[in-house]
Amino acid sequence: MAEVYKDVTKVQKNAKKVAEIADIIRHAKIGTDVREAMAQGFETIDDSEVVNHLIDDVDKLTDEIIGYRADVKNLTDTVQKSIAVSQNGIENIGKQNQKAIQQVLDDNQSKLDMFNKNWQDKINRIILGTDDPTLEKIIDEKLNERGV
Repeated sequence: MAEVYKDVTKVQKNAKKVAEIADIIRHAKIGTDVREAMAQGFETIDDSEVVNHLIDDVDKLTDEIIGYRADVKNLTDTVQKSIAVSQNGIENIGKQNQKAIQQVLDDNQSKLDMFNKNWQDKINRIILGTDDPTLEKIIDEKLNERGV
């Protein structure tokens, strides 16, 4: 039959760190010592500077991430404003250039119309002889032939 052994002794050390609890567990001889050392270990983890330090680090990282989100939002707003300003500038330049282009087109059309009229007159004179100087010349010669 199995013999039941009850150990009522307590851990004599008052450990402050998890490493000290681990040392107590390694060297404990009696079952109650081991259980108590493990319980103190879990309690120590809750109060441990390491855990508190990790929690502080997580809190700092959370604050930093929140700061980065704000920075990204501000940067996004700045970029959007810059895009809007650039777009307006491009549209204004386009409008100004459109007016200048239209003026150049109008000037060129006027010159082209004048050029076409001059060439049409020359073509009419060469081919048809119907331009004013040629007609006057023909009329003058006919009148001269008639003695007028």
